[in-house]
Amino acid sequence: MSNDTASSAGMNRVQKGIPTGGQFAATFHAEPTLSLATERLNEFTNVEDFVEVAYTSAAHWRRRYNQQDKSIIVDEDDIAQETMLRTLEALDRGRKITDFKQMVTSTAANVTVRATETTFRAEDRKAYRIFDEQRKAIELETGERMTQRAQDELAQKVLDEWHDPRHKPSKDFRIARTFDRSLDAPHGADGGVESTLGATLVNPEQSGNYIKPNSYMDRAHTAMEETGAAHKAEMKRLAWNAIAEGTQVPMSNPGSLSQRQVTKHRGVMDKHEGGLMGACKDWSADRENEATAALFAPFGEMDFEDQERVVTMLEGFEARGEGRAQVMWESAMAIANNKHSKNS
Repeated sequence: MSNDTASSAGMNRVQKGIPTGGQFAATFHAEPTLSLATERLNEFTNVEDFVEVAYTSAAHWRRRYNQQDKSIIVDEDDIAQETMLRTLEALDRGRKITDFKQMVTSTAANVTVRATETTFRAEDRKAYRIFDEQRKAIELETGERMTQRAQDELAQKVLDEWHDPRHKPSKDFRIARTFDRSLDAPHGADGGVESTLGATLVNPEQSGNYIKPNSYMDRAHTAMEETGAAHKAEMKRLAWNAIAEGTQVPMSNPGSLSQRQVTKHRGVMDKHEGGLMGACKDWSADRENEATAALFAPFGEMDFEDQERVVTMLEGFEARGEGRAQVMWESAMAIANNKHSKNS
């Protein structure tokens, strides 16, 4: 949890749910004038619901950005209270608001991004990106969170397979060191001067960690965080589109196939020599058949390049473990099945 610098400085820490004052607000803000805020707040919600949304959003984004492991200064109370303060200031300025809850959620994301700004050596940053991408893919495929031991083994694997033995990441590349930055300080990948931190905060979508609310990845993570067989099945169903989303790999076309068509394509693939990977090999050898038609059935009309991207993605999953490609293709089929269309 956070270091209570308020106590050591002689300030009183604000209790959970109080939107102004206290350690976090007093550290970063002069006392604001909020003459219109309370009146306008009543147009959108009541105080209790406002506090609940702020704290729920703070908890959500802390998990999403793994913020609790990246800062020893800012905790959930800090993020929630700062979120409420910024929201009230926006109301006081007369900002036009069409979706109040979304504004609070976005504000919480901005605040959390600020709380996760960290410094690494270039090799450490790259190693962490590789580690995090592999961890997410494994968790999506298995439907379970990796244990600490499994994460430690994956981190060691990243180190063991590092391409440049002269410039290897440090053994503790997963440990971030929080430090203060000016919002106007130069900020960019690997120490570049591509932007400023302030500009980054205004556009959290540009963050490498940003996951768009209600996207396939967001819904898959939400399902992963819940317990029970139904949530696990939902997470697996969303896996293909969650990984393909935001890339050039085609996404499965929701609700495009009937249950009868899905059953037919699965049957064809089950009977085909070599199964799914046999169909991929047939496509690569320009042999079109029922299996190659089934292979691309979830994706609708595609050109050669799109088909190639699908095959490449499946081959990549299969290379990481026998049967993984089948799981991902089944995920694409499940999204395309129109019996799930209301949930797609």
